Amino acid sequence: MSKRISKTASRTQIPFKYRANRPKIVQWLARGLLRAFRWKVEGLIPPVQGNENLIVIAGPHTSNWDGVFAFAAIIGIDAKISFFGKYTLFTTPILGRFLKYMGGIPVDRSKPGLGLTEIAIKNMSKLNGSLIAMSPEGTRAKTEKFKTGFLRIAEAVEGKIFLASFDFGNKRILLDKFFNPSGDNDLDLAFAKEYFTQFQAKRPENY
Repeated sequence: MSKRISKTASRTQIPFKYRANRPKIVQWLARGLLRAFRWKVEGLIPPVQGNENLIVIAGPHTSNWDGVFAFAAIIGIDAKISFFGKYTLFTTPILGRFLKYMGGIPVDRSKPGLGLTEIAIKNMSKLNGSLIAMSPEGTRAKTEKFKTGFLRIAEAVEGKIFLASFDFGNKRILLDKFFNPSGDNDLDLAFAKEYFTQFQAKRPENY
């Protein structure tokens, strides 16, 4: 009998070197959460040469529900990924431990010289092949223009940018394709913002 592969989310959707090897029961619970809400992970991150750093930008980011489904998807496909969050979120016992377990890196923006982009570059420069997730908007609130952080990080660490999306209309998280910046930040930011308009956000008025 052939081994059954989950149609909700699968480890085969990411390259082997980016897998976290979490306990199977944890992966099963995450896939169960996705199934309960009738969500799924579509697409995949294709293999890359060497130990390249990948910057995964996901949008449209308009609600806390994005994080719920993102965490379920990350665990469901067993991805080893890093992301940045407000320092205060890591100070609570339960949430803080969970965020660190998921690869979260606390950011204290009150300290001078410790911007989000600089911290990301400092951390990724130490890694030999990693995934880092970012929201190009930088906020759940409505914004007219994306931030340049993901472009600066990709350039600094010679990393590739990969596009992923939250699609509430079709109840899916899509792992779509690589994005090659042109070198013109304004043009690249406009492209990214337009790209995410094809997906239905949880709160469209915030995009």
